[in-house]
Amino acid sequence: MIAPALLAVASLGIAGALALDIALRVMGLGGFPLYARDPASTYRMASDQQGRFRRRARWRFDRFGIRTDDSAASLAGRIVLLGDSVVEGGIHLDQDDTLAAIVARDSGWAVSAVACHGWALSNELGALTTLPGWEQAAALVWVVNTGDFDTVGRGESELSFPTRRPLWLALWLARRHIYRARPRWWPFRSHFLTPGPHRPEMRGEALARFAGIAPRIAGPIVIVGHARRDESIMDGDIAGEPFFRELAAVRPGSAYVSPAALPGWDRDCYIDDIHPNARGARLIADAIIPNLPPFNPRKREEP
Repeated sequence: MIAPALLAVASLGIAGALALDIALRVMGLGGFPLYARDPASTYRMASDQQGRFRRRARWRFDRFGIRTDDSAASLAGRIVLLGDSVVEGGIHLDQDDTLAAIVARDSGWAVSAVACHGWALSNELGALTTLPGWEQAAALVWVVNTGDFDTVGRGESELSFPTRRPLWLALWLARRHIYRARPRWWPFRSHFLTPGPHRPEMRGEALARFAGIAPRIAGPIVIVGHARRDESIMDGDIAGEPFFRELAAVRPGSAYVSPAALPGWDRDCYIDDIHPNARGARLIADAIIPNLPPFNPRKREEP
């Protein structure tokens, strides 16, 4: 009689796990975008994908892995927003509320967001220079934060940067939570997300690399210093960090803006410690647009 009882329990367990997995998928928790490996930037957002996270936040990526509804064959004649997930927007922010979408609507320019979760300076510059037409960009707007300076995005785990859909979503989400949350009760400490090595020399490397790139860009350059939620702003410098202005000084005449130093910015502009919500994206766009060249539809170069 024990075997039938165990079989019944096992059957109930399998049925429960299947029901949970179906429920999570119906809720849209499996509606996240995928990543792809790329030798120029280590990894990037995968090409030609679209969906909705939690059945609400819409996202779409073109063949270059750029989050956009306005696919283009080249960056020529477009405003290029360069950065990490602050620029890309993240899965909790709808496509229409991303920084690129707001800048495009309010400025009239066609905008391409060359951005990916977890990227740092070297990933971002590597991705930019592999895309066609980057030298003919109407403007380069580089959105950076202090987390970008001394590391390199590695795309180190399928639990943070999935390249394929999990077969069992419930188990994958549980493993991802443990990997990222680092709970004290979990006995296998080696399974936790570990930060990349701290490499202060990467600042000099980024400055040197940017010095070779900046003069080749046709349009103006804008450096946007984005503050984390708990970082202080003093005289426009984030946490007293001068590196933002050092980036802006690479090409004379480049603009530097710090949206968090402007009126109206507060803790309610964030989704989490670093990512802006729709209101925050709107204020960043308001800081960027005055530094863009005037939009003239007749001069816009269509791809």
